[in-house]
Amino acid sequence: MSIRKRKVQANYLKVNEAFELLGTGFTELNESPSAQTTSKRYINQSSASQSVNGYEWSSSFNTDQIVSDKAIEYIREIGEMQKTGAETETEYIIVDLDKEAQTAGYRARKFKIAIAVDSFDDNDGELGISGTFLGQSDPIEGTFKTDEKSFTEGFTAKG
Repeated sequence: MSIRKRKVQANYLKVNEAFELLGTGFTELNESPSAQTTSKRYINQSSASQSVNGYEWSSSFNTDQIVSDKAIEYIREIGEMQKTGAETETEYIIVDLDKEAQTAGYRARKFKIAIAVDSFDDNDGELGISGTFLGQSDPIEGTFKTDEKSFTEGFTAKG
């Protein structure tokens, strides 16, 4: 049995018009699909019939405030200036580095998100940021080329 390691996923945040890697500085990035369910019990049944009717996707994060990191600075500014609405919205990509594409690149999922900054943490004198990336639509499956930092819709596995 082989369990996937966290390092086989690369995460990118769109800052201005470029995708920036979320790596050094981030101590947590936890994806939560949060399935939304419905339940109905019919008169001839003792138990309810349940189904999944949607998702309320989010990804919580914790990061150190590294001034030279563009993505961290982008997130920090949202919280410090208490931005709302469209000023908090961007794109977020999760890349599976263990799933190569037939052409070049890797399988990826792109999400439209809003960034919710919850707190500026004091970690033994070092400043951090905690918050959540809030999903705004269905994910789009595609191919991400890490060398070009480019996303294309559609994915075909190698081999």
